[in-house]
Amino acid sequence: MHVAPIMTLIPPVLVTGIFWLALLVALVGAAWWVLRAGARGGALESDRADLQVYQDQIAEVDRDLAQGRISEEAAQAGKLEIGRRLVQARDRTLGEGPRLGKLVMTSVAAVIALGAGGLYLIYGSPQKSDQPFVQREAELLSRPPETLSEDEIMLLLQEQAKKAPEDPMPHALMAQVLASAGRDQDALRAFQAALRRDPKNADLIAETGAVLMRINEGVVGADAKSAFDAALQLKPNSVSARFYLGLADWQAGKKSEALAAWRAAYVVNAKDAQGQMQLVVQVAEILSQLDRGPGEDGGGPMAAMANAGPAAQKAFIETMIAKRVDRLAENPTDPSLRLSAARVLIMTGKLKEARDVLLVGQKQEASDPLLSAVYGLALESAPASRASGASTPAAMPKR
Repeated sequence: MHVAPIMTLIPPVLVTGIFWLALLVALVGAAWWVLRAGARGGALESDRADLQVYQDQIAEVDRDLAQGRISEEAAQAGKLEIGRRLVQARDRTLGEGPRLGKLVMTSVAAVIALGAGGLYLIYGSPQKSDQPFVQREAELLSRPPETLSEDEIMLLLQEQAKKAPEDPMPHALMAQVLASAGRDQDALRAFQAALRRDPKNADLIAETGAVLMRINEGVVGADAKSAFDAALQLKPNSVSARFYLGLADWQAGKKSEALAAWRAAYVVNAKDAQGQMQLVVQVAEILSQLDRGPGEDGGGPMAAMANAGPAAQKAFIETMIAKRVDRLAENPTDPSLRLSAARVLIMTGKLKEARDVLLVGQKQEASDPLLSAVYGLALESAPASRASGASTPAAMPKR
């Protein structure tokens, strides 16, 4: 007597139901293990995420080396730095919190994969082809650049990076977009990806150093300084590298050395008008800062008064003016005191007084090409004096 296999005797609907019931039970069990571990080890999630990021970076370096995009020397240097950070992150993680067994983790992965596959077969459309990105790309490229969002720009750059995997430019541009959005950690990874493709690019190295400085709360640390030194070795006239190395001296209290470094950078780039203007803007910003030191991240007295009432702000600013005028009288050749005093005067609406202060400085520094240009920029940027001579205090700046 022939006995049919038991599975053929069960209706297909019931077989499907049994499968999904078993899948659900397995998924619930796996989720319980994950949640149980997470409840005891939630504090470690950020460190585990760091580990994964570093491991992904090492894998990317290996892929770039295998495909000939970077040299063995660049790969070893990159892996050494990533490995150092990986060890630090791993030291924080190992020995802490629960660990899931390999069998449990494998079960979790299998259940999730089966569940996702089953749901896609039921609700998805595997017979349909993907919508080509080329249509979306053409639509984005046809629009004015200023109308593109950050995500759309990143999408275009990511697609370009896929088309030209050896080209560092898409990664460098992505880094600049991310940096302008304040996403310095992501920008750092993008700059590192660009450098793996062009390890001798001084501009990329200097920009990487600038990101490292911002991550370090605006202070030029050892890693950022190393990057600026390396950029200067490759490109002795690098405006960015020379500015930030001068900034390191400025932050260390070596004001004369910083000004000398910036002056030399201005002179050596006499044929680079754009580079000179970039340097002048950066130096003017540093010299005119108000009661704000390295690492304060907008702190200090100015930040404390930012949300105060008009009367309190006026009294505070008047006190600042008096102090700066007194200090300027004692040190009339100090460009930082003079520029910051002019800045405060402009804030209070004392535009004529501010211009007078700047004109005196410009006359004093007529023989200094850098400071003369800095004062010229400040005068050009200062609002014109009101004919009535009325003084209307400006709002307290947030910076």
